[in-house]
Amino acid sequence: MSFEERIKIRQDTIDRKIPKRVLVNVMATVEAACNFANIPLAQAHYDRSLVEKAYRKFCESFYSDTMPLIDLRFPPVYQILGAKNWILGSSGVVQHPEIETLKPEEYDEYTKDPYGFIVTTLLPRVCSALDTDATTRSLVMAKAYAEYKRISGEEMGIVIKLSQEFGYVPGLIVGQLIEAPFDFLADQLRGFKQISMDVRRLPDKVKAAAEATLPLMLKLSMPTVMTPGIINFIPLHLAPYMRTSDFEKLYWPTLEALVVEMDKLGMGAYLFAEQDWTRYSSFLERLPESSIILFEDGDYKHIKETVGKNHVIGGFYDPTTTLGKTKEQCIDDVKRLIDTCAPGGKFVFSFNRGLMDMDSVDVSNLQAVLEWVHVNTDY
Repeated sequence: MSFEERIKIRQDTIDRKIPKRVLVNVMATVEAACNFANIPLAQAHYDRSLVEKAYRKFCESFYSDTMPLIDLRFPPVYQILGAKNWILGSSGVVQHPEIETLKPEEYDEYTKDPYGFIVTTLLPRVCSALDTDATTRSLVMAKAYAEYKRISGEEMGIVIKLSQEFGYVPGLIVGQLIEAPFDFLADQLRGFKQISMDVRRLPDKVKAAAEATLPLMLKLSMPTVMTPGIINFIPLHLAPYMRTSDFEKLYWPTLEALVVEMDKLGMGAYLFAEQDWTRYSSFLERLPESSIILFEDGDYKHIKETVGKNHVIGGFYDPTTTLGKTKEQCIDDVKRLIDTCAPGGKFVFSFNRGLMDMDSVDVSNLQAVLEWVHVNTDY
């Protein structure tokens, strides 16, 4: 299929028009690519030519309309900073351990000046190389930023090169990576265990801190140059573990405000609803229609009938189910999903999460599923 046909399918989908067929938006990680190409992941982090080799083999082997791979975590940068929130494991996988950076008695200080408190107090705690005098700290930051620009530039060069070779169109994330304000508190500042206790013991302080974080996330959402079609990525983490009443008071207001304000500024949101968000469908329905929502799990019939009435949805398909099934059974699974979610458009075929481990899938069956969606989903 030509690039022009693919770009029209993508744009019609985003515009909530009925496209020629379902867009195939495969998502896999550098871990999956290296695993598939038998390239040592730990070595690839320091040699982008190995990343390109791994990406190429994956692209040659699996159908997608969009570039199916990207790497967002660069260990050399974290090592310069002495980061404790992103750690390179012995297998080469970058892990995010549970950390408590912000102390409970510091909520008020953080809320008063979030950015200042992060720079002066929290960053030196989470990055040991920044726990030093101001001059040395500036030099470390400059070195880390230069390394980040170098690696991210090489990564983008690979993505552009392969996109041109394989005729890929831009994916559905063409903007910034940000977080829901509550998730930022939980992921980077308090930790899952601590924020869960805070929700019960300090709900007013959590609410105030989330509201104070909102302007930071909005600022982070802004590209250097505003161009039409910006879509920012927001992974949604903690909500499924919360009581609905707590979600409504502490999590939802700042997430909704963030997405609404981005929409007013001409930016869309690509939200990844981790775990099962079925019980929150009435909330998601309220988001601007520029929002695209990928679901990891849940009742996809209910989601299609509610959120999917006015919003583009995707996800639900777990590629690990290809193990232990025949090719025909795998295609039957995806056909049921397509028959339910594709009618009327506003649907993208995507995995329910980024594929990381190729040992968790049957390669032949997964190839058959992707080719079936590509060939058999004309409207």
